[in-house]
Amino acid sequence: MAERALLVDARAPYGSGLGRYLREIVRAMLVQRAFPEIVLAGDAHALAPFARELEGPVRVVPLHGGRYHWRVPFEWESIARAVGVPHVSWFPHWDGAWSAAPMAMTFHDLIALDGSGPHALARRVISRAWMARMVQGSGAILTASRHSAAMITASFPEAASKLRIVPHGVSERFFAAGADSAARAGAGVHLGANAGAAAPYLLTVANKRPHKRLEVAIRAFALLAREDQALRLVMVGERFAHADVLHALARSLGVADRVDDEIGLTDERLAQRYAGAEALLVPSRDEGFGMVALESMACGTPVVAVDRAPLPEVLGTAGVLVPFDDPAAMAQAVRRLRTDAVYRAERVAGGHLHVAPFTWTRAAASTAEILRGL
Repeated sequence: MAERALLVDARAPYGSGLGRYLREIVRAMLVQRAFPEIVLAGDAHALAPFARELEGPVRVVPLHGGRYHWRVPFEWESIARAVGVPHVSWFPHWDGAWSAAPMAMTFHDLIALDGSGPHALARRVISRAWMARMVQGSGAILTASRHSAAMITASFPEAASKLRIVPHGVSERFFAAGADSAARAGAGVHLGANAGAAAPYLLTVANKRPHKRLEVAIRAFALLAREDQALRLVMVGERFAHADVLHALARSLGVADRVDDEIGLTDERLAQRYAGAEALLVPSRDEGFGMVALESMACGTPVVAVDRAPLPEVLGTAGVLVPFDDPAAMAQAVRRLRTDAVYRAERVAGGHLHVAPFTWTRAAASTAEILRGL
């Protein structure tokens, strides 16, 4: 049988970890010539910056509707016809088309089945039904951690035989930022104090949604802010309605003027943010993998994360793990990293060693092998 092209649901090329996952896998597959052609289905305007940087046989076909749009499953047949050549469909998130055989999906987590609010029940019912159809229609289901695989199987037992665990990777630009940090630190520059800026800072990289538990990071920062009047907290990530709750909390704790809310950072700027931070804080209640923790380690910045799955699985002994929902413990972990130079150096060195095998080249090769086997 002739090699098939790959048709990718590319409605979410930017924003959050989903966008990075899509971009890095596609980019690496093109370098590897894993498919004779890769076709990206999505908004042509939104995809244009990404498509311009790609090298290899790639094209874009229009697909209307954003994430979680009900039209997508019903329009995919016309999208598939527009490709014009034999292909396999890949949906990098669960809200795709369930009758696009041969097809595979990546199932990151079950966060869509959580939540509160006036429309939460309806959303959960619709999401569960949509997920079930995707599980049924997929020839393979990719996920990034053993924890996610167990959660998916518990909710959808029929997924068990189709699940394939493919850990995420870390972009070369973050490894490069880490190498640069090490070189500058060796020259006597203390990057942990936010070189080139006015103040040291702690960092979070997460969308502002309830399950990220950024309240814990703000409370931990408030404890440390009493001891260091120069310290700041930088919160990088998409803003959602929950951002208002976070800013209100910062105001109530008297630290609002020392909390920076940043969105739309380029990868280069994000790497700089990682490399200049005192520590990355990861207080999430739910994660599918925890990619940002590995990116921070690659940049030479230690990670303080909660001991809630899958973070212990992903970080191993390289990160500093603290009890879930415990701002005092998180603050104490940061305090030690800031005052114990030997301990900090051990965390940084351990992080570099731990993150080295996590490459997008490896993740893309494993993903392509699964897709070609459908």
